[in-house]
Amino acid sequence: MPEETEPVIPYADRAGLSGELAGAVDAYEKRMGFLPNALRLYMHRPELLECLIRLNDTVMRDPSSRLDRELKRRIAAFCSSLNRSAYCVAHNTNTLASAGGGENEGWGYGAADIDALLDPGYEPDDPVEGACFAYARAATLDPADVPRAILDRLAETLTPPQAVELACVVGFWKMYNGIHESLGVPIEAALLDGE
Repeated sequence: MPEETEPVIPYADRAGLSGELAGAVDAYEKRMGFLPNALRLYMHRPELLECLIRLNDTVMRDPSSRLDRELKRRIAAFCSSLNRSAYCVAHNTNTLASAGGGENEGWGYGAADIDALLDPGYEPDDPVEGACFAYARAATLDPADVPRAILDRLAETLTPPQAVELACVVGFWKMYNGIHESLGVPIEAALLDGE
């Protein structure tokens, strides 16, 4: 089994968490099957940890979601790859490859499916998904210059709530990718065996 590298900033002590935040971290660990190293760093600032868990849950898995959870996870992996975030690519592709079931996300993706998804030129056949990925690519690579044709295509294929949710998914992963890569968060040993 490959060894996990040490973080530049030491991990915080989990014992300092209490109440609802400790429960939220426990739920996160149960869902993932391990405690993500990013959370172990965020514990240095429990106020931010609480906010980031809530934001992640709202953007990616809230019951009010207007976009399919699998689609959002695929977009997350795609954007993380475009943003060159090895940490987030490992997490998102592990989730896609997992079997899922119960409270856990997972869709049983194989290596070939994941390789195709991570290709920068990935184009799904479904027109709605095609509009989503075209927007995700453009907004990730240059958010200040998303071509009008892509925005028009988005407006033609998604409802306004879906378009706003999609923009939040793309923006959320831009933020997460930047935080995790700039801090050099090590990929967990549990994920290093995966492709």
